Amino acid sequence: MIREKSCGAVVFTERDGERLYLIEHMQKGHTSICKGHVENEETEHETAFREILEETGLSVSFIDGFRRTIQYSPYEDCVKDVVFFLARAGSTTVTAQEEEVASIEWLPFDRAVAALTHLSDRETLTAAEDFLTLISRKMRREKRELSFDRSEEILKAGISGVLALLGDGGYPYAVPLSYVYDKEKIYFHGAKTGHKAEAIGRCSKASFCVVASDDVEPGEYTTRYRSAIAFGRIRKIDGEAEIRAAVELLAKKYNPTDTDEHRNKYIEAEFSALAMWELEVERLTGKSNM
Repeated sequence: MIREKSCGAVVFTERDGERLYLIEHMQKGHTSICKGHVENEETEHETAFREILEETGLSVSFIDGFRRTIQYSPYEDCVKDVVFFLARAGSTTVTAQEEEVASIEWLPFDRAVAALTHLSDRETLTAAEDFLTLISRKMRREKRELSFDRSEEILKAGISGVLALLGDGGYPYAVPLSYVYDKEKIYFHGAKTGHKAEAIGRCSKASFCVVASDDVEPGEYTTRYRSAIAFGRIRKIDGEAEIRAAVELLAKKYNPTDTDEHRNKYIEAEFSALAMWELEVERLTGKSNM
């Protein structure tokens, strides 16, 4: 199986109080978001920055906390991953790369979504719009806000967390669960049917909260705490190999010294009844009063 990888970004700017997104009309006839193949030893961000500069002439700045991956098969025996970031442009003056790009437009969200050819691009643009709306809500006490790296440390070290979903009748449904965090994704397991599975099927958007410490200080009428909340979308993992890989990540987290033989025995016993989900983190916030 051949593996390929491309990187790009949803590029936006703001003009007269309106958020506009960059849309490319490609020479091949489709309309797209900026992206291109990883070259040599480039990092993901380096690839995305270079592709945007080459295709549009824009030098952009990336917005922390947004990363979205899509996967598809461009031809037989090939799997391609496309990683999208979110980037702000300081100018709307563009120069289209004539070999690949026929023209470039700046469009408001509704028109930009409608213009894109592929569903995966439309979903990525929608995720970016949701993210920008989310981060516009500032933390009330900003001095207690944690950086992305420190918030991520909480997710990596946490033993359990609370998953918040849209439940029956529109009521919030928050369920505690075990999980494993790996490469900006949260993996958890459960039954194939039930309240949680139905809620995820109804709406893939979710938040996940992990409390690292929570110590009451009675004399000061306060609490010393550290916590993190991840926001993103959930998908049910399909394919035996991908499910098994996620299960093994989870098993190794909670019993890191187990033998492969013993671990596989338990996985095999539960595998047929097991469902695995992946929450791709689109925004991560943390807060501390330590």
